[in-house]
Amino acid sequence: MPRVLALGVLVVAVLLAHGDQEAGESTSTDLRGPAVSLMDRLTARLDDLQAQLTEQSSVLEELKRESRGRPQVAFSASISTPPQENLGPFANETKLVFNKVLTNIGDAYSPDTGVFTAPVKGVYYFRYTGYSRAMKPSGLSIFHAGRRVVSTYKYSNQASYDNGHSSNGVTLLLAAGDTVHMQLWVDSWVFVDRRYNYCSFTGFLLFPM
Repeated sequence: MPRVLALGVLVVAVLLAHGDQEAGESTSTDLRGPAVSLMDRLTARLDDLQAQLTEQSSVLEELKRESRGRPQVAFSASISTPPQENLGPFANETKLVFNKVLTNIGDAYSPDTGVFTAPVKGVYYFRYTGYSRAMKPSGLSIFHAGRRVVSTYKYSNQASYDNGHSSNGVTLLLAAGDTVHMQLWVDSWVFVDRRYNYCSFTGFLLFPM
């Protein structure tokens, strides 16, 4: 009897062990399927990201090549002479020479003549600032190829001791060789201060055409 009981227990144990093995294999198979599917999706996503990165790197290199080949033009200048004095008035409208160069990338602006000459065809932006003492009128204009484009005017106010500031700007399409400069109106003044650069003229290339 004890031997039969022991044999029965052994059979049950074998059957249970076999069942556990089958269950484990089934569970492993069930888990392995989703894991393989997830790995495939991650691999596909990684390949897609790698392709996008390669494409973006190619675009970036192309932009760098275009930037290196694009002309760089920018200048800013102010008036430094006569120091601490009013410039003007003049009997005739007078070209202003901004002889103190602050920036002149591309050397398209001449501090000797006050004239900017476009090195390439493109769209440019120009801006100026003016300053005049109280009770002194001040008229300023930007000229393109001898034609007045934009202006400002500060009236003389005999009842006020406030100094006056003015500024204006314009975007221009210029052909290569076109010129831009500034002029002071008849019977007008600007105050020159070499330390603070109150009167300035600025221009730069936005993009070539």
